[in-house]
Amino acid sequence: METTVLELQFVSVAGRRFSLTINDPKENLTEEAVKTAMEQIVAINAFRTTTGDVAAAAGARIVTRSVNRIYEEA
Repeated sequence: METTVLELQFVSVAGRRFSLTINDPKENLTEEAVKTAMEQIVAINAFRTTTGDVAAAAGARIVTRSVNRIYEEA
């Protein structure tokens, strides 16, 4: 079984990194589209973390995870 997520990485006003993970992202995402969306999240201050408001977008990545089950009881 393979799963894919889009991980959006941000920095809070305290300088701490945090991530927002989105399951099953579109396959044709571009750097420009993701960066624009992240800048909008920062501009509207969409999230508040334990270390304060979102200060900046730090990066984004697609993470694909593959799990091969060897044994599983019913």
